[in-house]
Amino acid sequence: MTDIASWSAIETATKIRRKEVSVVEVTQAHISRMEALNPSLNVITTPVSEALDVARALDESGNPEDPAPLFGVPVTTKINVDQAGYANSNGIPAFKDMVGPGDSPVVSNLRKAGSVIIGRTNTPEFSMRWCTSNPLHGVSLNPWDATVTPGGSSGAAAAAVASGIGAIAHGNDLGGSLRYPAFCCGVATIRPSFGRVPAMNPIGGERPPLTQTMSVQGPIARSIADVRAALQVMSMRDSRDPLQVLAPDSGRARGEKITIGYCANPFSAPLDPAVQAGMDIAVRGLRDAGFALREMTPPEPDATARLWGDILFTETAHAAQDTINAHGSQEMKRLLESYLDRFPPLDTGALLDAMSRRIMLQRAWSLMFDDIDLFMMPTSLLRPFENDLDFRSPERIPEIIDAQLPLHAINLLGLPAAALPTHLAEGVPVGVQIVAPMHDDYFVLDVAERLEREIGTIWQKLPLWA
Repeated sequence: MTDIASWSAIETATKIRRKEVSVVEVTQAHISRMEALNPSLNVITTPVSEALDVARALDESGNPEDPAPLFGVPVTTKINVDQAGYANSNGIPAFKDMVGPGDSPVVSNLRKAGSVIIGRTNTPEFSMRWCTSNPLHGVSLNPWDATVTPGGSSGAAAAAVASGIGAIAHGNDLGGSLRYPAFCCGVATIRPSFGRVPAMNPIGGERPPLTQTMSVQGPIARSIADVRAALQVMSMRDSRDPLQVLAPDSGRARGEKITIGYCANPFSAPLDPAVQAGMDIAVRGLRDAGFALREMTPPEPDATARLWGDILFTETAHAAQDTINAHGSQEMKRLLESYLDRFPPLDTGALLDAMSRRIMLQRAWSLMFDDIDLFMMPTSLLRPFENDLDFRSPERIPEIIDAQLPLHAINLLGLPAAALPTHLAEGVPVGVQIVAPMHDDYFVLDVAERLEREIGTIWQKLPLWA
């Protein structure tokens, strides 16, 4: 491929640094790609009008002596974080003109690194679904198959980067919203450790405290190497997040041979044969890469995933239900009711007990990593399902929730998890996630990259790249 939009973020930054190509040329190539593909995919809600001006300024100022890994690289940001001059609507018509007074930390860090933000990516209403559609900006599509979900809530971000609209996409993950879109769109990501990437929105008002401890900001890209470069940039210090943690790793000792525990399905919900096939591919790839493998079950997987819902939806009922009822679509209100039926809000005593139980589970998983270095399991238990299935067939919402148990468990624990594709199942991507001890973000990316080298990437097979 010679198309600039097909270059990796690292390749793009390298060519800019060597002056083989200008930032303007790179930016224009991605804007042209966006203009050609977005009318059919509907992943970009708002092109960033000043992108070419930013690119010209970077060219005129010249390359810094020690450029950041994403200097001159086109990126996208999700519409549920603040970006100066652009609405943070969260997919809600009533908030379409809600423009923040400045940049959120993750946007600020991308700018400081010399990245060029070219567009804002779509999100579902309230960023609370496994599909990406809303009454304000419409339905975002999966570039592999328009009939299946691109994932949520960062589905448009993953679809954009898979299609070459930006080399890096920003997203966030409260219940799987980085990893599930990467799974659906055949790209790579990391759900960073809690506190790795600074987070807040200048628009005012804090997110509820328990939600904050289960939510992270992070990158989506076409390769693990690009994910690593983007994580380095997004993780730069920002004093506005007092919970940011800059620890380089967990500090755990490792033996000469890395041991990876794995389980194709530690949960009680059924496993799709296509996902089982992906786990088989990943296990073979890790073994061929020289890792020791140990089949095992992690501590109380179903209870861990369940506790995520108990805590999150207790807080959601308190902090967001009135807003959703006032401004959400009828389908969104029905979806919330389904979640509250599944996870009835806890009273004060039960919530305090749940928070204590969370610490006990975090401790149990931490002790697990004394015996293994990493743990691998599916990203989702089902291959990507029909787009907007939760709205079209609400009776299947319990099935959708069950499929995402591997995602929910990791959000409760706050652990880093790298996700990457394994293969195509009847033309649709599936993949796995590798979970690490707290703060071992870069270690898990190193291992994921070795697996990626064994099994390959799949984005090049997209018809859009033909």
